[in-house]
Amino acid sequence: MRRRVITTAAVIGTLATAGVAAAAGGGPPPGPPVPDPAGIIDLPAGYSYDILSTSCVDEVTSTESGTTFPMPEDFDANVLFPAGKGKQWLLSNHELTEPRPGDFTGDAAKCTVDEQATFDDGDSDAWGSVSRLTLAKDGTTVLASELITTGLHNLCAANPTPWGTYLTNEEFPFGRRLVSNDPEQRSGWVWEVNPMTGEATRITGMGWFSHEQADYLNKRLWFLTDDQGDWRFIYRFVADRKGNLGDGKLYGLDFNRASQTGRWVGPLDPFDPHADMVARGYVPEVDGFSKAEGLVANRQRSWIAFTESGEGVMDAGRVWRLVGKGKKVRGEVLAEGDWINFSRPDNLRYAPSGDLYVMEDHGSADRAGHPEINAGEDVWILPKGKKGTENMIRFANTPAEPTGPWFHRNGKVFYLSLQGNPSRVIAISGNFRK
Repeated sequence: MRRRVITTAAVIGTLATAGVAAAAGGGPPPGPPVPDPAGIIDLPAGYSYDILSTSCVDEVTSTESGTTFPMPEDFDANVLFPAGKGKQWLLSNHELTEPRPGDFTGDAAKCTVDEQATFDDGDSDAWGSVSRLTLAKDGTTVLASELITTGLHNLCAANPTPWGTYLTNEEFPFGRRLVSNDPEQRSGWVWEVNPMTGEATRITGMGWFSHEQADYLNKRLWFLTDDQGDWRFIYRFVADRKGNLGDGKLYGLDFNRASQTGRWVGPLDPFDPHADMVARGYVPEVDGFSKAEGLVANRQRSWIAFTESGEGVMDAGRVWRLVGKGKKVRGEVLAEGDWINFSRPDNLRYAPSGDLYVMEDHGSADRAGHPEINAGEDVWILPKGKKGTENMIRFANTPAEPTGPWFHRNGKVFYLSLQGNPSRVIAISGNFRK
């Protein structure tokens, strides 16, 4: 289904922004979100959205088996790739840990019982998948819907590589106490997916843990977050060769929150880097971060920004910046959660303007402990060059969980997944360069 909703100025003023900072480039900041008659997402006046895909409603054809399925639920990451002749591919993750009604079960490439018994592609045969929408030049018209990769587990955030492949992350919450659920370590990895063929290759060197997201500062240097849901470490993967992730070394960050400085420890055992860090004497609650989530580099690849979502009713979370390509790094808090406005940061992405867009993700315990939290989930903008929650601008509000932010290079389209009932991928049209 493709539906466009345009906000109007007639109802502006019913909601307020938290900040008044100017947008990058000196233009005025977006106004407050305007209630959406369809109840999908509230956006400022002058912004509109198209629904590109809806789970369970739309049909998707597997490129592996040729079978047609209902579009899987729980859209997450979105990344745009060129498809030739002016077309584009929008790859999206599906964050599934179990089969849902109508979904395929396991790996769609395994069509028969004999194939299931003899075919082994190294994954866990679970329900996480990658879908591919072919878009017209406008970036909002869907020409085809395909399922290109299956058999992975609970796919969360993703990022592209400099050489045009797709790194998808298995956020499989195994934990040391749940290792018996996956004794062969089939889940909990980063996979490199070819956008054209859907072929997935496991990146063993990036470690076995509950991955949220990975991004790079150069073709050899990658940073990763562990979203087990408690205190964990930030990791760095250094590839042996540029443009090839097949071999490399993994390091964990020993971070001092008082001095906001850290150093890399390792190389670590990629088959259990968390246990390796602990065995070396590092304590997650002292040297790590509380529920690290999304992680992205700025457009100049000079630093990494990531969210520490926090846990418990006392910690509203924060957004960090890490600077340093050598053995030591410096950290800085860009925005501190305050519950009243901004809290529980999760996904994030830099816009073409240099502004940082941050998505919220609250649980029922948050709202029970803090009734002052806005209904639904907010999308915030931290303008380029600004720091502090007081400078953040409330851009959107949605009853679903907003995930998978991605910007078209033309600066006019913002892709977003909404994990609701149903789950959707939408394209928000507006000016994201100003």
